[in-house]
Parts: sequence; structure tokens; C-alpha cells
Amino acid sequence: MVHISLCKKSDYKTLIQIEKSIFKHPISINELKSFEMNESHVIWKIEKIKIIGFVCFFHVRDEIEIIRICIIKSHQRKNYGSILINEIKKLNIKKIFLEVSIENVNAINFYLKNGFQKIGVRKGYYANDKRSRIDALRFYAKL
Repeated sequence: MVHISLCKKSDYKTLIQIEKSIFKHPISINELKSFEMNESHVIWKIEKIKIIGFVCFFHVRDEIEIIRICIIKSHQRKNYGSILINEIKKLNIKKIFLEVSIENVNAINFYLKNGFQKIGVRKGYYANDKRSRIDALRFYAKL
């Protein structure tokens, strides 16, 4: 059984560790702290004895913008990301938006599996290690 709840400041260290284990360019502790300062910014954690992942998103009126979904490697492909998406869908919203790197094929397939549609490309949206830029695909789900 899993439990989803709002993250606390005491969770940030764990979230950063998870980020660093998954992403080449993890979010910083300051970026996490910035979520505290705006009531439309939300971080939920998903726990199964310990924190196994999280989702960061903006919630404004009837729309959500997902900033990040991150599940520890040992728990990926076990439906926990979909559980987080389904919890978001329970909010009083009509639309969900997000961007994903064109290089992140696993994430692209995950979002397609969860009912998202590609709606565009953001050229040069992400930095990479080679000092060049990577395009982002823009996705959308209408509820």
C-alpha cells in the first residue's frame, strides 16, 4: 500500500537524493524551497514505508503544469508514476500540461500511456552536458 501526501521541509534532502539518482540535471534545494513560497506550487510525495518518489506541479484554477515526476529506479515501471498522475486527475481540473526531453523515451511512453497527447515542441528548451540545447516535447491531457 502506498500513501500520497504533501512534502515537508524535512523531506527535501530525500527528494534531492532521489533527483540526483535519476536526472543528469537535478533540481536544487533552492528550487524545492521556492515551492513553499507560492500556494499554487505543490509537491506531493509517494511513500511505501519510505519515500519512493514525488511529483512537483503548479495548480492554477482548473489547470495543472507538471514540473517533475520522479520515482526511484527500484520502483520504476511498477505503476507508481501512474498513481501520482491519477491523484492529480482527482483534483478539480480540466487540463494537465508538461514538457519532456525528446531524449527521454521512457517518460514520453509513460505520458502517452497515461492519456497525454503531444501538442508541440519547444526548441532548445533543455541544456545538456555538451553545451548545446535539447528540444522538449509539450504534452497535454484534457479531463
